[in-house]
Amino acid sequence: MIRTLLVSIALGLTAIAPAIASDAPKSRQAKPVIEVIMYSTATCGYCEKARQWFTSHNVAWDERDVEKSADARAQWQGLGGVGTPMILINGKRFNGFVERALEAEIAKYR
Repeated sequence: MIRTLLVSIALGLTAIAPAIASDAPKSRQAKPVIEVIMYSTATCGYCEKARQWFTSHNVAWDERDVEKSADARAQWQGLGGVGTPMILINGKRFNGFVERALEAEIAKYR
């Protein structure tokens, strides 16, 4: 009888364990990755402002110079690029450097 009771309790705990694990606080859950790509040129003043902003806000980015790289230029043109910087944040496109727009988008992932 005691053995049957212990087995019943063990089985009950096994069924409850996944429910407890899914109720973990959100602070422990992994945050989404932020992928930032900036199509730029070396002489673009707004590209420089974007670089400074990313650095001061601890945002890693992949910079692709459309004047120095044929691959970068082809990607940029394929995305409809007409000016720099063109910034992609997890695929969402931003034309030019608009600090508030970048802040709002980055905040979604932090």
